[in-house]
Amino acid sequence: MKIQYNGRKLMKVVLYGISVIIMIIVLVGILNFVFLLAGGYIYSNMSWDYIAGGKVMEALTYTDQGYVLAEDMFRKLEEQDQFAMLLNEKGEVVWSVRKPEELKNTYTQADIARMTRWYLKGYPVQLRVWDDRIMVVGMQKDTAWKYNLEFPISWMDFVMKAWWYYFAANLAWIVVLVFLFTRRFMKSRERARIEWIAGVSHDIRTPLSVVMGYADTLEHDTGLSEEARQQAAVIRHQSIVMKELIADLNLTSQLEYSMQALRKEKVRLAEMIRSTAAEFLNDTLSGQLKIDVRMDGDTEHIYVMADRQLLVRVLRNLINNSIKHNGQDKSVNIQISMWKEKRKCYIRFEDNGVGYSPEILHGLQSRKKGGAKQNIHGLEIVKKIILAHGGKIRFGNCEEGGSYCLMVLRGEKR
Repeated sequence: MKIQYNGRKLMKVVLYGISVIIMIIVLVGILNFVFLLAGGYIYSNMSWDYIAGGKVMEALTYTDQGYVLAEDMFRKLEEQDQFAMLLNEKGEVVWSVRKPEELKNTYTQADIARMTRWYLKGYPVQLRVWDDRIMVVGMQKDTAWKYNLEFPISWMDFVMKAWWYYFAANLAWIVVLVFLFTRRFMKSRERARIEWIAGVSHDIRTPLSVVMGYADTLEHDTGLSEEARQQAAVIRHQSIVMKELIADLNLTSQLEYSMQALRKEKVRLAEMIRSTAAEFLNDTLSGQLKIDVRMDGDTEHIYVMADRQLLVRVLRNLINNSIKHNGQDKSVNIQISMWKEKRKCYIRFEDNGVGYSPEILHGLQSRKKGGAKQNIHGLEIVKKIILAHGGKIRFGNCEEGGSYCLMVLRGEKR
């Protein structure tokens, strides 16, 4: 059997999961930004400072004896373990300081092009053009990572335009994953809930049957006083009420998650309504209950594919609710009408009670679980049974007083 879920509740859980993921993404973004700022601050305050070619050029002067480097710049190059060399227009090294011995003294245009983009024999270097000369400043091997990236401008334009679609696609995957995990979580939770209710109900039935049996024995024991027998009758009656409440609890949970197997058969509605009404009239004192059944001629032979016991339960709950909540010191008048339009069968149940309060109507019309109070729990079961049969139901108050319940089922002729 499949478990169906309350759509709004499932959507709330999914939206909650999505909001949590978005909050995590935002939090991670903020943390990354903070770490980036902290890393930049730490990096800017590190003792290691790469000396660029422009600074070396500013500290280098040309004299009659050749090129002379300022003393403070020389010390900085030593501290950073860097070297520098100056190439003329022919690629010849005309000046150098701390240049590794393995490096050449003359470089071709191809060599200069390679060192501009990559490395110079494994040394990361930086070039700076100075008139017709080139200043090369390098570091020791394995001290810096150097790599240049190039992309076609058309590809970058595509990335700038399509990044939103990539983001939306990834967000959609996140939503799907959240939905699947949420659905699985709710399925296991609701199944555990139903099994727990069924287990508790089963455990209660046995001691409750014992209580009912002993109460019935005491009620009919002529050796007891009349007061004791009445107390036993109260115990038996309340035990029956408790047994019905347990059955209602089981039925409600099973209907709510489509765990109740409908034993569908062809049910003649006219006969079922009359027989159920007759049972109540026979069990009620004369004058306290009046049930008027009105049917069109075409409805006498209308059948519906339904679970007969559950439809009888619908009528019983409606009649019991009218008797229990009549709110007036007078007889209960009930009118049951049935008619057919096209392939749909309409059943209207009316009484002469005080009607439904706005709070009760809101609870019956609401799709939220637990929307109704306990005193209309029977009407909630009526609603769930009709919906389980693929029908429609509406509760309301009559203009002349009293309340009504309109039910619509799919009918067919025999």
